[in-house]
Amino acid sequence: MGPRRTALLLMLATGQACAQPAAVVPPVAPAGSDAPAVMRILVPPPLQWDNAMLTSRPALQQTASDFANLTGGLAFGMSAPSVNALLPNPYPGLGWNGLSLANEYPGEVRYFGIPISAAGTLRMGLTACAGGGSYIVFLFSDRGLFRLSYRLIADKSCPDTNPAAREIFERYVPIGQTVALSVRYRSGKTEVVDVTDSAAGYLIPPRWRQGIN
Repeated sequence: MGPRRTALLLMLATGQACAQPAAVVPPVAPAGSDAPAVMRILVPPPLQWDNAMLTSRPALQQTASDFANLTGGLAFGMSAPSVNALLPNPYPGLGWNGLSLANEYPGEVRYFGIPISAAGTLRMGLTACAGGGSYIVFLFSDRGLFRLSYRLIADKSCPDTNPAAREIFERYVPIGQTVALSVRYRSGKTEVVDVTDSAAGYLIPPRWRQGIN
């Protein structure tokens, strides 16, 4: 056993022996409710370390097939007509030239969107409210689909779409970063979850800003 690994193991053992249990603050149930409070915990994908415990990689080696199983057959690189054909209510005659331009990207990126209420499998089994005007955008380069963008807009019936955004993000984030990159952020009054092809290159950094399109 090398000296670096021995030192690391000793540090871990000492830390476990000396650590005091952290104070736990119990979640608070909603006012006026007798139901027990529920605290959601986001579990990151497990890591696998090398023998020297110096480098790590995801323990689950996921592929595009895992992503397609989650999305009901959707895969990065698909053309707009192919994506459209998988939707519960496809648009008739949808093609590349009929798509709108996404102005937040350099070069030519086009998109179309659907209401999240009509997204079928892509709703990710939402239990939280999402707002009546919320929608999903499919973004395409000349190489095909490279991003799904969930845009959740609060309204009178759903004043807070943050729980819905969290639910969606929790479904995608376990997918390995070699397959998809998932981010969650807020733009204006809209909660956004972007799921992007990890091979999209310079198209990965740009984010949607409310009012840009």
